[in-house]
Amino acid sequence: MVPIFNHLSREQAKTFSLVLNSSGIGNRVVGTDDGFRIEVPEPYTEAARNAIGQYQAENPEVASETPADGGQPTFNLSGIVVAILLLCVHLSVFASAAPRDYVTVFGASAHRIMAGELYRCATALLLHADAAHIAGNMVAMVLFGGAVCAVTGSGVGWLMIAACGISGNLLNAFAYGSGHLSVGASTGVFGAVGILCSLQAVNAARSGRGWKRTILVFGAGAALLAFLGASARSDLGAHLFGFLSGAVMGGAYRLWMTQPLEKRWQILCATIAAAGLVLSWVRGATR
Repeated sequence: MVPIFNHLSREQAKTFSLVLNSSGIGNRVVGTDDGFRIEVPEPYTEAARNAIGQYQAENPEVASETPADGGQPTFNLSGIVVAILLLCVHLSVFASAAPRDYVTVFGASAHRIMAGELYRCATALLLHADAAHIAGNMVAMVLFGGAVCAVTGSGVGWLMIAACGISGNLLNAFAYGSGHLSVGASTGVFGAVGILCSLQAVNAARSGRGWKRTILVFGAGAALLAFLGASARSDLGAHLFGFLSGAVMGGAYRLWMTQPLEKRWQILCATIAAAGLVLSWVRGATR
């Protein structure tokens, strides 16, 4: 089965399915993280597009409400949820009796990571130094994390972003070896930026816009890294490795996946991401 229309409302999907059925074209409606999509057998793809196109031509008010085939939404509300969770963790830590102890035990200490305390690569993502630090990362997660999830679906998106943050902290620890300590979700934020750059770059290559467009996309990502991630208080190494991890992961996703996974797989990926973070904190707390 081949998807031909994506990100439809329930009513739009039901209507399109009825149109295809009346034309003798078998189809199925699939619920996704971003609405519904219509799938048809591959040999009937062109006939299905023609049937829907004719229906839209006869009903222009419907056509104006239908997203373009293969189009993507640009925002996902899960970014707000993640930002609120980051704030809750930050407030809980600073309301504790010894907030600095959290950084000592759960921060991304290069020396301790190299000594085998790999859980720190994950736990450090949820810790922030002060109000400005948490506020900046909350806004960035809403914008960039939400943009990633609008393309990949919430579960896959946040699993990828968490994986970028963890791998970025790990690579940064290897680069420093010792004598370095960092905290913050910004490694994951720049992972999201890298994912977005790769998604756009692969799309450009596939659409025939070539290497110039690809260079332009990654140049914009590098400029964003330099502008937001290289200040005196920023951990440039973690940001850079997060961005590079995201670039690899986003490219692999776009080359492998043509459509977001179905809802049950999104839930599974979100569960894996959440479980990984929780288990990392449990591991750190019980050492």
